[in-house]
Amino acid sequence: MEILQLIAAFNFLMATGFIWYNKEKLDQAIYVFSFFLLGKGITLLSNGMIVGDVFPENIVVYGSGILLNSFLFFYAPFLYFFAMNITKGEVSIKEHRIHFVPFIIFSLLSIAVVLYLFLDSSGAAFKLMVYLRNTFESLYFLQVIGYTLAGLWILKKYQATSKKSREISKWIKVILTVFLLIWVLFLMNSIMIEFPFLSSLSLFLGMVLLMALANITLFMLFSNPEYFYNTLVPKVVKSYSSDVVTKKKYDDLCRIVKEKELYKIPDLKIGDLSDAIQESARNTSAIINTYYEGNYYDFINSYRIEEAKNLLENMEQDVTILSILYEAGFNSKSVFNTVFKNMVGETPSSYRKTHLAAKYG
Repeated sequence: MEILQLIAAFNFLMATGFIWYNKEKLDQAIYVFSFFLLGKGITLLSNGMIVGDVFPENIVVYGSGILLNSFLFFYAPFLYFFAMNITKGEVSIKEHRIHFVPFIIFSLLSIAVVLYLFLDSSGAAFKLMVYLRNTFESLYFLQVIGYTLAGLWILKKYQATSKKSREISKWIKVILTVFLLIWVLFLMNSIMIEFPFLSSLSLFLGMVLLMALANITLFMLFSNPEYFYNTLVPKVVKSYSSDVVTKKKYDDLCRIVKEKELYKIPDLKIGDLSDAIQESARNTSAIINTYYEGNYYDFINSYRIEEAKNLLENMEQDVTILSILYEAGFNSKSVFNTVFKNMVGETPSSYRKTHLAAKYG
């Protein structure tokens, strides 16, 4: 069974490496999902180090396994963040750092256990730290099942804006449902120790499903690249057809984006724009890259920033900037502030003050 865990760990970490290597080409949501894969892979690896049947049985390996096992409380929030990124666009992890409090607590307890393991493994302090760590670890299933259900709830309420968004939403629901089944199987394994056969069967089935899901992201990347590579801006090949990448197509795109206010859709993808002008995502990227001289995000954000500027100029001061950024199509205050500062040269609040001063004196 440990060999099975190590194979699954390798698959998770390999998938993480692939995503990180192609980070700039992939959708932000997939990058967020990679941290789930990373945490799960490290946790599975740590289990093998603690058990000791595969790795050498010594105190250094055992202590390292305990420290790495802290990632048990690391990866569950990323399932929730993954669903958030799919349904609401880019989400700032920094603004949701409170979700990592359990991980920090468990990490500190693990560090304390390892310190006493080397200093005095027979003392009362060591036994106390082990008891506290094991007690806190019992909250693991509550955390991971809770975050998986939260992700499913978000997706259930999600109203997709395009066919592609609907398809990827369905795929993620399946993924989270299977993950939920895995957690239930592992929970059964931990509470049915008095029934060895059922306990072992639950663990085996859970590991098999984990191994399958460790590779499913890579499978989806290769089989449905349009879902995940939709932020990629391909280079414009010199031999492109002039009847596709034209100024007229670009003007039509700009008109549609403005008239239909597509930029106000937080989870807008380049696939949605390609559907609107009835071109492929690659051709749409080429059109934007050629005539806007920037990528897809810059193109859409330019409309959002103009909308935000108009709202900042025309709304009274008691209207919050948070309300304005949501109205303009952003869904993260930190992202909005960064993009606004880069494009305008000052912060939204400074822009508002400057305009009000010029308007009212």
